[in-house]
Amino acid sequence: MSVERFRALWRGRRRPALISVHRGLWSQAPENSLAAIRAAAGYGIIEIDAQLSRDGVPVVIHDADLIRTTGQAGLVAETDSAPLTALTLLENDGGPAGATSTQTLPSLDAALRAAGPEDYFDIDVKHPREVEAIAAFLARNGLQSRGSLKVDTTNVTDIDRLLSLQDRFGMMVMAKVNLIEADLTLIQALTDAGVAAAEVFFDDLDSLAKASRIVGETMALSTYSLDPVHCCGLSDARAKRDPEAVWGTLMDAGITMIMTDIAPDLACYLDTRA
Repeated sequence: MSVERFRALWRGRRRPALISVHRGLWSQAPENSLAAIRAAAGYGIIEIDAQLSRDGVPVVIHDADLIRTTGQAGLVAETDSAPLTALTLLENDGGPAGATSTQTLPSLDAALRAAGPEDYFDIDVKHPREVEAIAAFLARNGLQSRGSLKVDTTNVTDIDRLLSLQDRFGMMVMAKVNLIEADLTLIQALTDAGVAAAEVFFDDLDSLAKASRIVGETMALSTYSLDPVHCCGLSDARAKRDPEAVWGTLMDAGITMIMTDIAPDLACYLDTRA
């Protein structure tokens, strides 16, 4: 079962924290592409985005529209999977200046089969209404042990939903918790429920440290140092200059999994810290 697989990965980590590679290693290939996923293999966790095509097939793309990553007009939800997966991706994170690559937009099935058996996926379902369908797809295709699904969690009812997904589809779920809005009793409830990991957003390192003391060794705490979205000024750009001030601060406060766009830099830093 993926919960036990993830716990073994987390507790047996050789570095002080697990590395989550954001949208694959897209400095070397288009984000969320098979090439980016293969390049991210070996870091431990590969974060990818998923949403449903018009005909109900999960595909790997972040935006609701296609323009930034493919240069084509259209919406994922209004396009069938066959034409979607035939689209050529733009290099790196795309945009108007993005060069055309040799990679095409992958299905979720192809993405999960692209990395090695020891790599674990953090699957960010872009539309909450699609979580159930994607969980069912993974279970139906024997892919439920390849990763976890992230679900926004604000109350006890949401925790029950997490556990229901886990019980019915045999896969791990990761809670997404906003510590700016949520009381720490939610962290306690997640810990008591046996949820394996929570991705947290925060604006105060003291509240993060308190959450870490609550979870102890029961639950992994994850966050991100991404330049577009990060907490307390702890960004990848700053980590390039002073990794201890960013990633060291996060780990000192209790973070055990860090999502980044510069995985090679984080890996080098963690090796020296270890």
